[in-house]
Amino acid sequence: MEPIESFTVNEGYDKHGVHKQVTFEGDQVVTKLTYDAEPILEAAKAERAFTAGMGWGEGRKVGTIPLAVLNHINQTYQGREEREKQILSWLRQNQAFVTFEKFLK
Repeated sequence: MEPIESFTVNEGYDKHGVHKQVTFEGDQVVTKLTYDAEPILEAAKAERAFTAGMGWGEGRKVGTIPLAVLNHINQTYQGREEREKQILSWLRQNQAFVTFEKFLK
């Protein structure tokens, strides 16, 4: 039997902006998922500017997390408190995704 050549199937972007490519290399399959964070970063920057000087309030949105990151946190950590802790930690480490300036202080 002749070996199968490598080829890639580009599945395009889904509604969340995640791009999927599946590469077949002989008897192995590699799935690559990527996303463009630039629109999320631009929106977070605009929200941060809009909320500058505002106070804390009930249910204040403090950041936007890409769906791929949120899915990873939800699959990795058990319990609401642990997931919330990881989300807040991720936002502190990735401050460009923060939408509320006072969260950074």
